[in-house]
Amino acid sequence: MKKVIILLLLSLPSFSLLAQLGNSRWKGTIRGDEPRNVILDFHKDSLSVYTISDSSMVETMTYSAKDGVLALKKIEGQSDCDNSVIGKYGFEIKGDIMYVKLLEDPCNDRSYALDTTKWFRWKDHPEVKVNESVLNQYVGEYEFDAGHHIIISLENGRLQAEGPNNNLPKSTLYAESDSKFFLKIAGVEIDFVKNSKGEGIKLISHENEDYELKKIK
Repeated sequence: MKKVIILLLLSLPSFSLLAQLGNSRWKGTIRGDEPRNVILDFHKDSLSVYTISDSSMVETMTYSAKDGVLALKKIEGQSDCDNSVIGKYGFEIKGDIMYVKLLEDPCNDRSYALDTTKWFRWKDHPEVKVNESVLNQYVGEYEFDAGHHIIISLENGRLQAEGPNNNLPKSTLYAESDSKFFLKIAGVEIDFVKNSKGEGIKLISHENEDYELKKIK
C-alpha cells in the first residue's frame, strides 16, 4: 500500500502539468516573416494554433507535457517542420501567464516562432450593445508619443480604431461594456477613461504591458 501511494505521488507533477494545459487557451505572438497574434488551443493531447484576427489555422500538433518539458510534433500546417521531428520546450505557468523557452528542436521554423515567448491565458470576449451616444464620447485622436497616434471613429454603430504609423488598419472595436472594448485583430483589450463631465480623455491599451494614450483631438 505504501509503495502504491509513493508511485501516485511521483506521478502527480506530470498529471498536474497536463491538467494545467488540457482544455486551456493562451494568447501570444509568434515570430516569423509576418509576426502574428495567435491562440494556442490545447486539447487532451493535441494543440491547435490559429490567428486571433480571423481564426485561420496556422498549425496543428500533438503534444505531451512532463517535468516542465513540452514536446511538440507537427500534424499539419504552415511551417516547414517534418512530421516526424519532435521539438522540446521548457515551460512554466505562473498564474495566468505561461513562459516558453527552447530546449531543442531541429525545426528552425518552430523554434524561431516559439523560443522565449510569453503567453496569457485566454478569455472569451462576448460583445454587448452600447448606445451610440456613449460611443460618440470616445471618438477622436489619441497620442502615446509623437509617432504613435490612434484614431477612433464611429461607423455603423461600432467604434473603429486606426493607427497609420502603427501598422494598424481601420479595425472594429467590439464592446464588452460601456467603457471596455476588444480589438480582435491584435487580441488587445482597450479601456476608455472619461472625466467628470463624461468626456473621453484617454484610452489604455492592455498588451504585454499597459500603454496610456491621451486624447488630443
